[in-house]
Amino acid sequence: MATEQDPYRVLGLSSAASQSEIASAYRRLLREHHPDTRPCDQPADPAADEHLQHILTAYALLRDPQARAAHDREATDREAARRAAAERLVAERSAERLAAERAAERRARPGRAPRVPVPPGIRVIVVVDTPPPPRPPATGLWIGPVRRHR
Repeated sequence: MATEQDPYRVLGLSSAASQSEIASAYRRLLREHHPDTRPCDQPADPAADEHLQHILTAYALLRDPQARAAHDREATDREAARRAAAERLVAERSAERLAAERAAERRARPGRAPRVPVPPGIRVIVVVDTPPPPRPPATGLWIGPVRRHR
């Protein structure tokens, strides 16, 4: 068939359905959708024929216990892979969001000048935790006291 559908959903059952529940759901749906039970005055409906084909395929899969067990294992594996992919995507998005927030935080810190390399030949005097001198030294640039932030 062209589309992959869950056979339990096609028959309107849960995955814990017994063999007798599967058979009775199949028979009920077959009576509802069989071409011989359609009115004669209606033209052929390709969508109804396709739905009937889905019902037949779902029952063919679920009536065999070994094929049903293999389908359930594959469905469990697909669900686990889907969950792992979703968790990985969430982790990647949160890591990207955290990196973007940190970059924005670094850009938005008040009172912090960007780091600029000091050209050679300029001497910088850094005064640490001392009161500022009355005037800047004549030998280079004057930088105020270092403030410690948390």
